[in-house]
Amino acid sequence: MKIKEKTMKIIVVKNQKEFDNLPKKFDEYTRIEIRSVRSVFKIKINFKTGNSSVVAWGNSSVEARGNSSVEARGNSSVEAWENSSVEAWENSSVEAWENSSVEARENSSVEARGNSSVEARGNSSVVARGNSSVVARGNSSVEAWENSSVEAWENSSVVAWGNSSVVATGNSSVVAWENSSVVAWENSSVVARENSSVVAWENSSVVARGNSSVEARGNSSVEAWENSVIRIFSNIRLKLNQFSVGIGIGIKIKAEYKSGSATLINKEIAKYDKKLFLRMYKKNIQKGGEILLYKSVKDDNTDFYSGKIKYIGKVICPDWDDNPNRECGGGLHLSPTPELAKSFNNGKIKKCIVEQKNFVVYPKNIDKVRCKEVEVIED
Repeated sequence: MKIKEKTMKIIVVKNQKEFDNLPKKFDEYTRIEIRSVRSVFKIKINFKTGNSSVVAWGNSSVEARGNSSVEARGNSSVEAWENSSVEAWENSSVEAWENSSVEARENSSVEARGNSSVEARGNSSVVARGNSSVVARGNSSVEAWENSSVEAWENSSVVAWGNSSVVATGNSSVVAWENSSVVAWENSSVVARENSSVVAWENSSVVARGNSSVEARGNSSVEAWENSVIRIFSNIRLKLNQFSVGIGIGIKIKAEYKSGSATLINKEIAKYDKKLFLRMYKKNIQKGGEILLYKSVKDDNTDFYSGKIKYIGKVICPDWDDNPNRECGGGLHLSPTPELAKSFNNGKIKKCIVEQKNFVVYPKNIDKVRCKEVEVIED
């Protein structure tokens, strides 16, 4: 028996009067498209019925409630409630509540609550609460609360609370609370509290409080308080307060200031090998004996270095060198955790497996290993 497909009726309105004359209820699945003929027209919409679908163009103003789906373009203003899904383009302003999904572009302002997922671009300002996931680019300002995950690029300012995970690049300013994980690049400023984990690169400034853990590289500045532990890989500017600990990894460090109860340790770099690597990352060992590794790639699935190696299916290194004393080149470079993979290049993550015979470990660093051949198993 042939099943008849569900058809959708489309009604186009161009002004407030046409919209106000619409019926209160539709007997069939109906899509309302608002297309203002002139940019001065603004149409205010408030659907009382549930599960409505609205497309608003031409500087329209939209309120969508009851599991509605909304697309707003052309300097539109949108409020979406009750599991609504919203895309707002061209200087749009959006408020999305209750498990809403929002994508806002071009100088948009977005507030998303209730397990919302938000992507904001073009000097956007975003407040995301309730287990929200946010990607903010282009001088964006973001506040993410309650187990939110945030990526903020290009001079962004981020406040992340509640076990949030944050990647901040491009002179970003970040405050991370409650067991947050932060990677800060390019002159970023970070305040980490309550057992947060921070990796600071390229002249970043970090204040660590409340048992936070920090890795500092590349002329970063770190001020440590309240039992924080700072692992230092280059000659950074360091202040150790209260019971904080600074550990120099493979270098001799000095603190600009050290309280009497703080500790400064200079530690030689461990000599790693494959046996030690497998013991440290035994959870990565698969049932067949392969090792689970992670690779950060560009949007087209190619590597960042050459742009020629595509990570799809089985990937074979074109210039394999099995000498473990070689750190760079001569292999496919993968990391044992997604966070370490992103610390090299901030792209999308590929999960890969490699046979134990097909990778080597550099004795001075296990943030990555070199592989002869890997197999991509999941994006």
